[in-house]
Amino acid sequence: MYKIKYSILVFVSCLFTQTPVEFQLGENKKLGRYEHNSIKGQLADNAVIDIRNSGDSLYFFGTGNGLSYADILPDGTIDFGYFSITAMPMGGNPALAVSGNIIAVSGVIDTAVATGIEPKGTGIAYSTDRGEHWVYLPQPVDPDTVYFDNYGLNECINNDYDWDSQSETCFSNKNWTIPWGGQEIKSLLVSSEVDNVSYDLAIYDNFIYAASWAGGLRRYPVVLPEGDDIRQWEVIPLPGDNDLDLYCGQIDSSYYLNPRDPGDGGNHNHKGFSVYVGDNTVWAGTAAGINKGVISGNCINWVGHYTSLMNNISGNWVIGFAQQKFADFNRLWAITWAADSQDEFSALSYTDDDGETWDTTQPAGFPEKIYNLYGNSTRIWAASESGLYVSEDGKHWEKYLRPIDKNSGEELIAEAVMSAYFSENNNWLWVGTGDGITISDDDGINWDVHRFWEPTVYENEEKMISAYPNPFFINDYNLVGSDGHVRFVYSNPENYSGTINIFDFAMDRVIQINNSHLVNNNESEVIWNGRNEYGNKVANGVYFCRLSLNGQTYWTKLAVIN
Repeated sequence: MYKIKYSILVFVSCLFTQTPVEFQLGENKKLGRYEHNSIKGQLADNAVIDIRNSGDSLYFFGTGNGLSYADILPDGTIDFGYFSITAMPMGGNPALAVSGNIIAVSGVIDTAVATGIEPKGTGIAYSTDRGEHWVYLPQPVDPDTVYFDNYGLNECINNDYDWDSQSETCFSNKNWTIPWGGQEIKSLLVSSEVDNVSYDLAIYDNFIYAASWAGGLRRYPVVLPEGDDIRQWEVIPLPGDNDLDLYCGQIDSSYYLNPRDPGDGGNHNHKGFSVYVGDNTVWAGTAAGINKGVISGNCINWVGHYTSLMNNISGNWVIGFAQQKFADFNRLWAITWAADSQDEFSALSYTDDDGETWDTTQPAGFPEKIYNLYGNSTRIWAASESGLYVSEDGKHWEKYLRPIDKNSGEELIAEAVMSAYFSENNNWLWVGTGDGITISDDDGINWDVHRFWEPTVYENEEKMISAYPNPFFINDYNLVGSDGHVRFVYSNPENYSGTINIFDFAMDRVIQINNSHLVNNNESEVIWNGRNEYGNKVANGVYFCRLSLNGQTYWTKLAVIN
């Protein structure tokens, strides 16, 4: 199957999530917002992948290790926390959607399979009361085997199903048919969570829409439609790679919904990666372009399929959408990465006429991967691998400087920005990175940086100093320029001047670092770029790190991986 690999900058924290535990919750099982939530005052992870709000004072963050939130208290202070509850999908959060009181979040972990390490969807959780209670849904999959009790031998064979002569039963573990627009549509059975990850979610008209790569595009009724008595995921067919449309009730009998590669009988356009729904219109991004659908009763008429070759979008791998509503028109933005053609490039594509024509723009002035977008009626913000950009017209862009806390001097050691959100009611700009979150109330002139770690303990020698991330992937973590960075945090309530010496496994000193600074009232921090005193990156291995503070020494170990 056409493979997708995470950008390590976006989902780096997912690589070290815990081993999955099998569990199942009944449809009506609801769990409280603060159940087992033993740690308040911090996020679940410093990698902030997505930012959404529900009302003026409640914000949600999809992170590399679980859903987090922030309550803005009446005095303006921020109460951070995270949802450490069994109703949440395990691992990182590739998708987060909020619409009014409804919140939905998906999960992903890495799992070992015969071909190596692959992403595995861990389900979707949703709340209808702004996060007070949650319902867990397993990752949407098809059954392993489908039985066709009303099929005889000839009908079974003619439909390319299997016949069990002993029980005289027709069955299939490859294909089945799904109801859509008054027709029965042939579809590949997708019964595995591996490569079936809900990379994007949308909420509209009491449905949760999920774009799940191998799982395609599906939707789930938060509120049961009239006449239905069972909530279940509904598979949504998409046009084939070479099709421009797909209308309800007019789908040819040869149509086959199959997310495998074209060489294996499938379609890249059946691999769902992003979805946006608004104004009775569904925009679905795949590995083969942008699809526009118009909701018609219980069905969706796909009236347009836009590609790099035919419609001037920059690339066919569509990562996400955002919409700007102006006084006299709406602008739809799409994050379009290069897929498999040499003529494609990673940039932004947008349309001002509902898909009739498309333009492209490059915030950095050159092709690069955009991770997230947020727009309002005056500006659009683009979070990219080189930083955060803003534009008023979509053509001319300005770049924000890398945030440094106005009070402590604490900096976010990450050039890449994963997410951005602008709060209209208090003019706060929220920015999420792989190294924490920051907020500005003056459009980036001053910043308040928020980062989270396990506190050190002055009275406990073993917890006096910590290094993170540990292990330190020197070419991947906290990249600025060509350097990754690791932090050493140590307890220092008296604000002594500390020194850290780093030794290799042979106890030869690699480097001495003296550039410590306070990060709060009790702790200091030293940052190391993984290079020795000669400016060369150190080799793989375990390093011994010695803190000298007020005449005492304390040790910790750090694993470095190139």
